[in-house]
Amino acid sequence: MNILIYNVLLNDSRVDIRIEGNRIASINPPSTNPIDEEETTLIDGTHLVAFPPLVNAHTHSAMTLFRSYGVDLPLERWLNEKIWPNEANLDPEIVYWGSRLACIEMIKSGTACFNDMYFFYEETARAVEEMGMRAMLSFTCFDHFNPTQAEQLKHDFDRYAHFVASRPSSQLVQWAVAPHAVYTVSGPSLRWIADFAREHAMRYHIHAAETQTECRNSLQQHGATPIRWLQQNGVMGSNLIVAHGVWLDDEEIAMLGQAGATVVHNPCSNLKLGSGYAFKYNELRNAGVNVALGTDGCSSSDNLDMIEAMKFMSLLQKGWRLDPTALPAQETLQVGSLNGYRALGIDAGIIAPGHLADLMLLNLDNLSFVPYSQSVCNLVYATHGEAVDTMIVNGKIIMRNRQVAGEEETISQARRVVKRLIKV
Repeated sequence: MNILIYNVLLNDSRVDIRIEGNRIASINPPSTNPIDEEETTLIDGTHLVAFPPLVNAHTHSAMTLFRSYGVDLPLERWLNEKIWPNEANLDPEIVYWGSRLACIEMIKSGTACFNDMYFFYEETARAVEEMGMRAMLSFTCFDHFNPTQAEQLKHDFDRYAHFVASRPSSQLVQWAVAPHAVYTVSGPSLRWIADFAREHAMRYHIHAAETQTECRNSLQQHGATPIRWLQQNGVMGSNLIVAHGVWLDDEEIAMLGQAGATVVHNPCSNLKLGSGYAFKYNELRNAGVNVALGTDGCSSSDNLDMIEAMKFMSLLQKGWRLDPTALPAQETLQVGSLNGYRALGIDAGIIAPGHLADLMLLNLDNLSFVPYSQSVCNLVYATHGEAVDTMIVNGKIIMRNRQVAGEEETISQARRVVKRLIKV
């Protein structure tokens, strides 16, 4: 099925966007009378504006079920007292419905693709494929510096390798590894997981340099900061995706840049957990690091609205630098979309012929676009997820007129399974 979006606003000009299969075929001046062709779906873009959709480059999707839970605590207490005790209750069904809920929320706020770090990845994959999104899903692991658990991890990774071999990456779902952090995974495990990732051509997704406490403890435990500890354990490489990276010095930034790594900023989560605000975006960008954007999980960010995350990121850069020209809107959109796709190795994030057909269409009649001078400025500074009208992923319409299949059932089931999850 082909798609023709006619008379839509793109880069503040009216155009027709034609999609054939899963790629953008052409972008032309608007035709006077769009042809109602067989096998072509017509979308009237008169009241719509097109943007590349967003990539949530670091999240824990099924944590939608922990939304606004364990609030007003620092990271270490939040994890130890609220999150980890309840995550012990997770099962495949809980993760499936939590992930379905996350997919719907992301679709309805303009996110087409996400990079997930959580458990029961098979169930998240099922949810992703049913909803028509893209995702990179990881085998998420801990060994807690316990030699027995570390040995068990090797057996778990053998099973993961067999699983991936039987279900290779597709157009929608890719596989990765995700050792949780340097304070939950031992150096030897970090090292051989890095070898596993290289052997299987996978991304290596890890939390690092999120808080001052983490960095201080890493120095005491390992004699090195988190990024230096990753370097010493052979983790550094172009497949590395560092979540947070709030507390980085110049030498660490240079290491990440030389490796061609990605650092994912999670401004709302970092602010809520009091982890820090002076994210060194300019320094990372200038060093050659690919900087992407994420929300983190719903217990620390409370929602998965990447449009909100873009606004927070831009305003924080302006605020802590005392510079209103820092991180302008167009560059913020690149961080929220194109850079996320680059981090995951997906040829999207640009609305141009030949690229994968991932687009979001926002409603120009939403008050946040009335009036507008530059649509990208309205997107980053004025609007919110509720302005998203239509989502197209891999050449297929997965939301139109804000209608997503299965939403009511998902809400009902999420409310049911959460009763088995949160006990503490």
